[in-house]
Amino acid sequence: MRPERAAAVDALRRPLQLAQRNAKIPSLAVALRLACDRLLALARAAAPDAALLASVAALAAWRQALADFESWADPQRRQAVDEGLAHLARLAVELAREDRGAAEDKGAAAAAEREPVGARGVYAPVPAGAGRALPQGRLVSASMEPKPGPRSSASAAPLLAAPSAATPARLPAATPTRLPAATPTATPARTPAATPASLGRKRTAAAKAPPVAAGTGTTPAPAAKEPSPPGAGATAAPSSAKAKAKVAAKPPPNEDPLAAPTSALRGIGPAFAARLAGRNLSTVEDLLWLVPRRYDDLRTVPSLAEVLARPRGPKDEPAAVVGALVAVVRSVRMVFARGRRWAEARLAAPEDPKAPPALLVRWFGGHPGIEQRLPAGSKVVLSGSVRVLGAARAEMANPEIVEILAEGGAPAPRIASHYPMVRGVPPTRLRAACALACERVGSLVDDGVPASAERGCELPALGESLAVLHAPPVSLEAELFAALVRGDSPWHRRLAFGELFALAAAVALRRAHRRGDRAPACPDPDAATQVAAVVPFPLTAAQRRAIAEIGRDLAAEIPMNRLLEGDVGAGKTLVALAAAVQAARAGNQVALMAPTSVLAEQHAASWRGVAAALGLRVALLTAATPRPEAATLTAALARGELDVVVGTHALLSEGVAFARLALCIIDEQHRFGVAQRVALRDKGPSGTTPHLLVMTATPIPRTLALTAYGDLELSILDELPPGREPAKTRVLRGARGEADALRVIASRVAAGERAFVVCPKIGPAEDAGLGYDEDDDEPWRDAQTVAAELGAALPRVGLVHGRLDPAARDAVMRDFRDGRLSVLVATTVIEVGVDVPEATVMAIFDADRFGLSQLHQLRGRVGRGGGKSHCLLLVRGATTEEGARRLEVMTETSDGFRIAEEDLRLRGPGEVLGARQAGVPRLRFGDLSQHTALLLQARRAAEAVLEQDPRLARPEHAGLARALRRRLEDSDLFGAESG
Repeated sequence: MRPERAAAVDALRRPLQLAQRNAKIPSLAVALRLACDRLLALARAAAPDAALLASVAALAAWRQALADFESWADPQRRQAVDEGLAHLARLAVELAREDRGAAEDKGAAAAAEREPVGARGVYAPVPAGAGRALPQGRLVSASMEPKPGPRSSASAAPLLAAPSAATPARLPAATPTRLPAATPTATPARTPAATPASLGRKRTAAAKAPPVAAGTGTTPAPAAKEPSPPGAGATAAPSSAKAKAKVAAKPPPNEDPLAAPTSALRGIGPAFAARLAGRNLSTVEDLLWLVPRRYDDLRTVPSLAEVLARPRGPKDEPAAVVGALVAVVRSVRMVFARGRRWAEARLAAPEDPKAPPALLVRWFGGHPGIEQRLPAGSKVVLSGSVRVLGAARAEMANPEIVEILAEGGAPAPRIASHYPMVRGVPPTRLRAACALACERVGSLVDDGVPASAERGCELPALGESLAVLHAPPVSLEAELFAALVRGDSPWHRRLAFGELFALAAAVALRRAHRRGDRAPACPDPDAATQVAAVVPFPLTAAQRRAIAEIGRDLAAEIPMNRLLEGDVGAGKTLVALAAAVQAARAGNQVALMAPTSVLAEQHAASWRGVAAALGLRVALLTAATPRPEAATLTAALARGELDVVVGTHALLSEGVAFARLALCIIDEQHRFGVAQRVALRDKGPSGTTPHLLVMTATPIPRTLALTAYGDLELSILDELPPGREPAKTRVLRGARGEADALRVIASRVAAGERAFVVCPKIGPAEDAGLGYDEDDDEPWRDAQTVAAELGAALPRVGLVHGRLDPAARDAVMRDFRDGRLSVLVATTVIEVGVDVPEATVMAIFDADRFGLSQLHQLRGRVGRGGGKSHCLLLVRGATTEEGARRLEVMTETSDGFRIAEEDLRLRGPGEVLGARQAGVPRLRFGDLSQHTALLLQARRAAEAVLEQDPRLARPEHAGLARALRRRLEDSDLFGAESG
């Protein structure tokens, strides 16, 4: 299929797939209609054909029905989506068939003769009608198989210039033997199709078949029937023409050798390719990106005697040595015992021909022919872990046979690459496959980083980096080899830079795209002064800086997209209030959405006093709001009689409408899904996009903020208000530690203060499935049991957890806030919750099982009243190394940003942000905990490129455009990233 048609098909397929998951996403109908119109325009321009015209007419009728999409109920929408996918599948098949017919009419023979040699033998045409619709609605047409790597994506269509159809095909570094072109027959649809021939394979019998006789439309019979060679896999001709010779396949003109299946490489058959596919290695390019996980320096290989002579561990313990050695085979045998079998070899030091065997090697599993491969007396190089048991005894399990030396020969110096394990594939075969992929197409791979950016950041070229990583040169210096082993070599950094560069470019494109939207301007330079005049405490310098940054954004007509982050208690709510005041005094409305009713009530109560002093009207809307009151409130909101509404998910209800919504504020944004943030923003006036301010009390490391939230501007509160003392944090162990914690809680409660007690699970019967490790000495403490124990010793103990009805949970939280409860036993539902200034003790059972940022958030619940507070981390039994490190960090610092950086290092970006958070970068080579400087370099380089070529239309940026299409292919371009 032509690139522009394939892009149009994808442009409609993507919103249809999105609608299958959630048909209620705002703006979805607009996206469907626009994509459908684009595809119909291209399809109507095609050559007239009855089947094609019928498919166009069916899709056009479906498009007409979309006019009422917004008013349909959910079942109607889903039915329409299913019908749209069916129409799309049929139309795409007809378009692919029409494209093939047009290409054949132009003369396939002449085109094949002009085709570059390197593309031959890799691809074959697919018979007409081979298109199919997958369950998710993704259409795969005949022209799309095999799937090309740098495929255009509809998601990038508004952002990137479309690729030229005249883009020349890329060629592999080494080209196979040229194959003669086949002249098309009179009935091209019946021409037998051959499966991809191997890159670099010898000429096949199909290639030797005589050409079609001119003007006859038939193929001459071969002189003798010749069997198909392995791997040729020619599709059988119809029964009436079984004796016909196979016709050589003509590769499609724009197919990409990088996207060839792995079976196109010499030595990879169907079984080998299937095992690779099980490891998500389906194409030749996939093998290029399979970087070795470790390296062995085999430039100097010690003998077995030298390995045995090395110093052993303390108290003469067995020493494990990872590396290679040379030894002489004394005997090899297959062993069958206890239902298992393995190959067992005994080897001796090569220096003494009469030396007794000192090394026992076992290869577990089936190893047929091992006795013939390693005959007695042969000298062999083995690589793996050597367990030295004594001066004359060592063992190895499943070592790799690196080399079998000729008599009197010495090991060839080399640096051996070791790849991640692929089940059923020997390391030597995997290494050979990756080496062949580098040889064939390594010079063609392109991750979109321009050469100018490589030079500016003093990085090697991508092709060189992949070549060195797969096969390091023997001449590599010791310092560079050490960096290679650590994974921070210049070549590793180049791969990481490519990922970060594409990520930064995608973010920059998205931000530029959103600058085309319009928002209500809210100029009011005095908002900060007015708020500061009515609050009873001074603003910090960080608060003033954040208020000024937000104020400048609100005064502009470009929609603000800003993330306000700060440590627990840094005063984010006051900064948000100043933003609300500025928007409301400009005659607009503001919506603040919080994750819980209690938190929404808290915000409304704290804002009402300041708002009343400034003449603003604030209302509260939650699921608990009585229906008559909610009806009155929503009516006033729609008439523009309210300036600020604070609420929960109730704000997203269809009955809630605004007269002139200009600012959306999302508190604890990680508790909301992407669609919920988009839904609130879509309640703005038609033709405008409200400003967006999202807040989080979980400090986000800078690298993570620049990637996951790269399209948001950042305002950081990096200081606490004066008078706020950090909680004193201690680790208490065992039963004695629990007794000490109980004494501290009892004394603080007796003094009129309050205490939180947090447990990792709800009830005693939840060990299974909640992370309990059977190797632990004792099961984790549960909230129900702890509440019963504390209730017997202390007055007014409450219990709250995630299984309680939301109304009941909020009622318990209010009782604790208002002083009707003195001790609140809870799970992590209080991580984000009510502000209780009287709470001074936080006791956390099994604290080593919690994440660092989670522990810090829990600790932030206490000490808000300005007095001394305590955080008690209770631990029972032994802790893991990582758990001990988390406890150590908690006792060392109360700096949330330092804790966030350490949490990122320990757990990775996905866990730090949480599973529900969109935009978590999935990086194979970049490490956000280590590559801060590299990320900043990549961001500057990407911005420089896009400043010169905003649509990436220049030929030198075609690789970057393709890389961005791949990166954006699975993203949501309907406003999902940040709302």
